[in-house]
Amino acid sequence: MNTPPPTIDPAPLADPTDYLTVPQVAFALRLSQETVWRMARGGRLDAYRVGNGRGQVRISSAAFRAYLAATGLPAGLSAVAAGAPSSSRERSPWTKPRS
Repeated sequence: MNTPPPTIDPAPLADPTDYLTVPQVAFALRLSQETVWRMARGGRLDAYRVGNGRGQVRISSAAFRAYLAATGLPAGLSAVAAGAPSSSRERSPWTKPRS
């Protein structure tokens, strides 16, 4: 009665790189991070928490593209968000280095 362990099909698992952080979305929309948090809490932007406790908030790229389409904002902002720093501690790729 040795049963094999259950296997997990990796196909339905989401791509871990297909998400955006709050700082990335805030950067692309030129809003404060607090405004993006309020949008997520209010349900205007579909977001989810990862990790234990308070965790971190992530916004799927598909949800962000849907938000852009629903609000009439340019779809190119999705690429801007993906290229933005994922943490507010990182410097923006579009700023000049400090001399």
